[in-house]
Order: sequence, then C-alpha cells, then structure tokens
Amino acid sequence: MSRTDQNLIINVTVNPPEISIVGPIKENTIQKLNTILPTVCTTTNTAKTKFAFNRVENPPHWSGKLSTHFANEEIGQAQLFVTMLDALEEEGGWKLKGSNATNHDVDKVTYKFFFVRAL
Repeated sequence: MSRTDQNLIINVTVNPPEISIVGPIKENTIQKLNTILPTVCTTTNTAKTKFAFNRVENPPHWSGKLSTHFANEEIGQAQLFVTMLDALEEEGGWKLKGSNATNHDVDKVTYKFFFVRAL
C-alpha cells in the first residue's frame, strides 16, 4: 500500500457548499454522498438541480458543488460534516487526524479534514 493510499483529505467551502475529496475513497461512498448531501443543507432540495460528485483527473480528486443550497452555521454545516464522517465510518478504515478552518471573508469559510487509513 503506497503512502497516497493511506491519506484522504476533504475540503468543504461554504456557502454555497463546495466539496472536494482527495484520496482513495470508494465509489459507493461517493454515490451515497451524492444522494444524502443535498438533503442535509438548510435550504430545500430542488428537483431541478441534481448534485453529483465529478471525477477530476488533474490532480485526481472528486469535486461537487451544491450551487443552489445554503448550509447555515447553526445546523447546516454541522450536518454536512457529520454526514461525510458517517459515510467514511461506514466505508471503514479511516481515522480523522486533523482539521482546520480558514475564513475568506464574512460569508465564506473553508474547512479541511485530514484522514489516515487505520492499519
């Protein structure tokens, strides 16, 4: 197992929620997140706007944006984070090793979560 197979980084910028996942996440976990993430934001999910992570090859990562959604600080952002943590727990083997947040301005914040695969 190479060193890159043991690391996973999730970046979440709000608002609107934009998520990138760098590392060896299972495709069924991505599919689960595609279904659940639009339902946990604090705005109503509209049938007109479909959410799906897209695979980007350079650099290799998954990327998705909930462009018509909003995740407030009180509940919505926590629900996004817990949903992603639950999906990784179900996938198995990932341990959260660190996190940080960066304020861009009054309304925009980027959260980073760093995981390692448990051996």
